[in-house]
Amino acid sequence: MSRLDDIKPQRWERQGRVVVTDPSLIDADVVQRYLAAGRQSPGIPDSVVRAFVANSVNFGLFAGSPEAKAPMVGYARVVTDFAAFAYLGDVFLLDDTVRGQGVGSWMMDCVFAHPDLQNLRRWMLMCGERPVEWYKRYGFAEPGRPGFALHRTDRDVYLRAAAEGVSDGA
Repeated sequence: MSRLDDIKPQRWERQGRVVVTDPSLIDADVVQRYLAAGRQSPGIPDSVVRAFVANSVNFGLFAGSPEAKAPMVGYARVVTDFAAFAYLGDVFLLDDTVRGQGVGSWMMDCVFAHPDLQNLRRWMLMCGERPVEWYKRYGFAEPGRPGFALHRTDRDVYLRAAAEGVSDGA
Protein backbone atom coordinates (compact mmCIF):
# COMPACT_ATOMS: atom_id res chain seq x y z
CA MET A 1 0.00 0.00 0.00
CA SER A 2 1.26 3.43 -0.93
CA ARG A 3 0.98 6.56 1.16
CA LEU A 4 -0.71 8.00 -1.94
CA ASP A 5 -3.66 5.73 -1.12
CA ASP A 6 -4.07 7.49 2.24
CA ILE A 7 -3.99 11.14 1.26
CA LYS A 8 -7.23 13.03 0.86
CA PRO A 9 -7.74 14.75 -2.51
CA GLN A 10 -7.44 18.52 -2.22
CA ARG A 11 -9.32 21.25 -4.06
CA TRP A 12 -8.77 24.99 -4.39
CA GLU A 13 -10.99 27.45 -6.26
CA ARG A 14 -10.24 31.00 -7.37
CA GLN A 15 -11.79 33.29 -9.96
CA GLY A 16 -13.63 30.43 -11.64
CA ARG A 17 -10.53 28.24 -11.89
CA VAL A 18 -10.06 25.03 -9.93
CA VAL A 19 -6.95 23.10 -8.85
CA VAL A 20 -7.50 19.48 -7.84
CA THR A 21 -5.23 16.66 -6.75
CA ASP A 22 -7.65 13.80 -7.36
CA PRO A 23 -5.83 11.63 -9.94
CA SER A 24 -9.15 10.45 -11.39
CA LEU A 25 -9.81 14.04 -12.54
CA ILE A 26 -6.41 14.52 -14.22
CA ASP A 27 -6.61 14.42 -18.01
CA ALA A 28 -3.61 12.18 -18.71
CA ASP A 29 -4.17 12.60 -22.46
CA VAL A 30 -3.63 16.37 -22.15
CA VAL A 31 -0.46 15.81 -20.10
CA GLN A 32 0.84 13.22 -22.57
CA ARG A 33 0.21 15.42 -25.63
CA TYR A 34 1.90 18.42 -24.00
CA LEU A 35 4.97 16.48 -22.86
CA ALA A 36 5.30 14.44 -26.07
CA ALA A 37 5.36 17.62 -28.15
CA GLY A 38 8.01 19.29 -26.00
CA ARG A 39 11.79 19.10 -25.76
CA GLN A 40 11.95 17.37 -22.40
CA SER A 41 9.97 14.19 -23.13
CA PRO A 42 9.56 13.79 -26.89
CA GLY A 43 7.42 10.79 -27.72
CA ILE A 44 6.56 9.96 -24.10
CA PRO A 45 4.09 7.06 -24.23
CA ASP A 46 0.63 7.22 -22.74
CA SER A 47 1.45 4.32 -20.40
CA VAL A 48 4.33 6.27 -18.81
CA VAL A 49 2.14 9.31 -18.21
CA ARG A 50 -0.63 7.18 -16.72
CA ALA A 51 1.93 5.50 -14.43
CA PHE A 52 3.31 8.76 -13.12
CA VAL A 53 -0.18 10.20 -12.64
CA ALA A 54 -1.01 7.10 -10.56
CA ASN A 55 2.19 7.38 -8.51
CA SER A 56 2.52 11.13 -7.91
CA VAL A 57 0.67 13.89 -6.14
CA ASN A 58 -0.97 15.63 -9.10
CA PHE A 59 -2.14 19.21 -9.41
CA GLY A 60 -4.54 19.72 -12.29
CA LEU A 61 -5.49 23.31 -13.08
CA PHE A 62 -8.90 23.61 -14.74
CA ALA A 63 -10.73 26.50 -16.39
CA GLY A 64 -13.75 25.58 -14.26
CA SER A 65 -15.12 22.52 -12.52
CA PRO A 66 -13.42 19.34 -13.75
CA GLU A 67 -16.52 17.39 -12.78
CA ALA A 68 -18.44 19.55 -15.32
CA LYS A 69 -15.79 18.68 -17.93
CA ALA A 70 -14.03 22.07 -17.87
CA PRO A 71 -10.74 21.81 -19.76
CA MET A 72 -7.48 21.20 -17.94
CA VAL A 73 -5.25 24.21 -18.58
CA GLY A 74 -2.24 23.48 -16.38
CA TYR A 75 -0.50 20.72 -14.50
CA ALA A 76 2.21 19.99 -11.96
CA ARG A 77 3.16 16.88 -10.06
CA VAL A 78 5.15 16.02 -6.96
CA VAL A 79 7.07 12.80 -6.38
CA THR A 80 7.77 12.43 -2.67
CA ASP A 81 8.49 10.15 0.26
CA PHE A 82 6.16 12.38 2.37
CA ALA A 83 8.85 12.61 5.03
CA ALA A 84 11.90 14.53 3.81
CA PHE A 85 12.07 14.92 0.04
CA ALA A 86 9.94 16.07 -2.89
CA TYR A 87 10.62 16.44 -6.60
CA LEU A 88 8.46 18.95 -8.44
CA GLY A 89 8.10 18.14 -12.11
CA ASP A 90 6.15 18.60 -15.31
CA VAL A 91 4.92 22.06 -14.36
CA PHE A 92 3.16 23.72 -17.28
CA LEU A 93 0.37 25.98 -18.48
CA LEU A 94 -1.17 24.99 -21.80
CA ASP A 95 -1.93 28.55 -22.87
CA ASP A 96 0.91 31.07 -22.93
CA THR A 97 -1.61 33.90 -23.06
CA VAL A 98 -2.44 33.41 -19.36
CA ARG A 99 1.17 33.90 -18.29
CA GLY A 100 1.63 36.99 -16.17
CA GLN A 101 -1.89 36.76 -14.76
CA GLY A 102 -0.92 34.87 -11.60
CA VAL A 103 -2.47 31.57 -12.70
CA GLY A 104 0.77 29.58 -12.56
CA SER A 105 1.74 31.25 -9.30
CA TRP A 106 -1.59 30.27 -7.79
CA MET A 107 -1.06 26.65 -8.91
CA MET A 108 2.36 26.70 -7.21
CA ASP A 109 0.79 28.16 -4.07
CA CYS A 110 -1.59 25.19 -4.08
CA VAL A 111 1.35 22.79 -4.40
CA PHE A 112 3.05 24.28 -1.36
CA ALA A 113 -0.24 24.48 0.58
CA HIS A 114 -0.99 20.77 0.23
CA PRO A 115 -1.26 19.45 3.80
CA ASP A 116 0.61 16.22 3.06
CA LEU A 117 3.59 18.10 1.63
CA GLN A 118 4.42 20.18 4.68
CA ASN A 119 7.67 20.00 6.66
CA LEU A 120 9.73 18.43 3.89
CA ARG A 121 13.41 19.20 4.20
CA ARG A 122 14.32 19.30 0.52
CA TRP A 123 12.45 20.15 -2.65
CA MET A 124 14.08 19.75 -6.06
CA LEU A 125 13.14 20.49 -9.63
CA MET A 126 14.74 20.65 -13.02
CA CYS A 127 13.69 23.27 -15.53
CA GLY A 128 14.72 25.09 -18.65
CA GLU A 129 16.39 28.48 -18.62
CA ARG A 130 13.23 30.53 -19.07
CA PRO A 131 11.51 29.87 -15.72
CA VAL A 132 14.55 29.80 -13.40
CA GLU A 133 13.90 33.26 -11.92
CA TRP A 134 10.21 32.44 -11.50
CA TYR A 135 11.02 29.34 -9.42
CA LYS A 136 13.44 31.32 -7.27
CA ARG A 137 10.40 33.20 -5.93
CA TYR A 138 9.42 29.91 -4.28
CA GLY A 139 12.76 29.44 -2.56
CA PHE A 140 14.44 27.31 -5.21
CA ALA A 141 18.12 28.07 -5.74
CA GLU A 142 20.86 26.74 -7.94
CA PRO A 143 23.30 24.47 -6.09
CA GLY A 144 26.09 26.54 -4.62
CA ARG A 145 28.76 23.89 -4.73
CA PRO A 146 30.06 21.75 -7.58
CA GLY A 147 28.95 18.13 -7.51
CA PHE A 148 26.09 18.78 -5.09
CA ALA A 149 23.26 18.06 -7.50
CA LEU A 150 23.87 15.60 -10.29
CA HIS A 151 21.40 14.17 -12.74
CA ARG A 152 21.21 11.66 -15.52
CA THR A 153 18.80 12.23 -18.39
CA ASP A 154 18.09 10.06 -21.42
CA ARG A 155 16.08 12.46 -23.59
CA ASP A 156 15.61 9.94 -26.39
CA VAL A 157 14.42 6.92 -24.39
CA TYR A 158 10.80 7.16 -25.61
CA LEU A 159 11.76 7.82 -29.22
CA ARG A 160 14.14 4.83 -29.24
CA ALA A 161 11.50 2.58 -27.71
CA ALA A 162 8.98 3.65 -30.35
CA ALA A 163 11.51 3.10 -33.16
CA GLU A 164 12.26 -0.37 -31.80
CA GLY A 165 8.55 -1.18 -31.76
CA VAL A 166 8.30 -1.46 -27.98
CA SER A 167 4.63 -1.21 -27.08
CA ASP A 168 3.62 1.30 -24.45
CA GLY A 169 1.12 -1.18 -23.05
CA ALA A 170 -1.85 1.12 -23.69
